[in-house]
Amino acid sequence: MVSVTRGVDQLVLIGQDIFVGPTDIDEKTVRVLARGRMLGGPNDGGTFQTAHELARGQSFAIGPCVIVTLLEIKDQQIRLGIHAPRHLGVARKEAVQKAKGNDVG
Repeated sequence: MVSVTRGVDQLVLIGQDIFVGPTDIDEKTVRVLARGRMLGGPNDGGTFQTAHELARGQSFAIGPCVIVTLLEIKDQQIRLGIHAPRHLGVARKEAVQKAKGNDVG
């Protein structure tokens, strides 16, 4: 599992095509948006966009390969746990942009 701290509208890139990030953070819950291309399963390659209201410890799946868990809420920051196959990179979107020198997503 990879742990990433994010604020509102700060995205995590999973693989090359999945973006996940909080759109609203409250004391007890967080609204998390996930969008991109599905990996594996009957909808492999299909585009998706979903929103989830999570409390600490709750998770949601993105296809059969990726699980996103809300680990912590602290002020206006959250910590997400991303459980994904090793061949899929997990990184902060801005780190990927800086490394590539262009815009991602």
